[in-house]
Amino acid sequence: MPNLFIVLDGLDGSGKGEMITRLHNYLFNKSKRFRILTTREPTYGKYGKKIRELLEKDTSPMENAEKMTELYVKDREDHVNKIIKPFLSNQRDNECNILLSDRYYYSTIAFQHTQGMSLDRLIKINKQFPKPDLCIILDLPPELALNRISKTKRKKEKFEKLQFMRKLRKNFLELKNHINDNITIIDASKSKKDVFKEIREEVDKLLLSRVFEL
Repeated sequence: MPNLFIVLDGLDGSGKGEMITRLHNYLFNKSKRFRILTTREPTYGKYGKKIRELLEKDTSPMENAEKMTELYVKDREDHVNKIIKPFLSNQRDNECNILLSDRYYYSTIAFQHTQGMSLDRLIKINKQFPKPDLCIILDLPPELALNRISKTKRKKEKFEKLQFMRKLRKNFLELKNHINDNITIIDASKSKKDVFKEIREEVDKLLLSRVFEL
């Protein structure tokens, strides 16, 4: 039985955290054969902490594009080598390890391309990393995303500016045209119940094709 790697990505405020928690619980209850691990990027490791410091310190979303890219790639190397690969390579008879990640290289490509970096270069430097079996991009208008963020009462990060997020949304939506990955876009402006229903349907299709038929 193959192990699976699933990513949820998209704008801040799209509900990734909520949906990945629901997905974790759904899969955990679906089969005793499933072992679920949920993780995220940036991590809370050495490079992830530096990323979070920059996100808080910088005021312009266009600052430190090269530095951000370097840190995200190093953080991803740690994430892949210490968490993703060990979990997915641990094969057990009649069990399926399913790794769920809140963000992955799709964010680096979309965000840093919005900062002005070359799309081809960003894709090239991320080709070294394992390709997920499924990436779900949660899409919604940036105005709605910012409205949701404002209700959380947390401090806005440097990328959470309307004009930047409009370009960012466009870059997320165009990823399917530039990367040969299994990418599905879901309208995250709907109710939580409806959004998760669509996510569940996409994941169930993957399970049927990759797990239960074996």
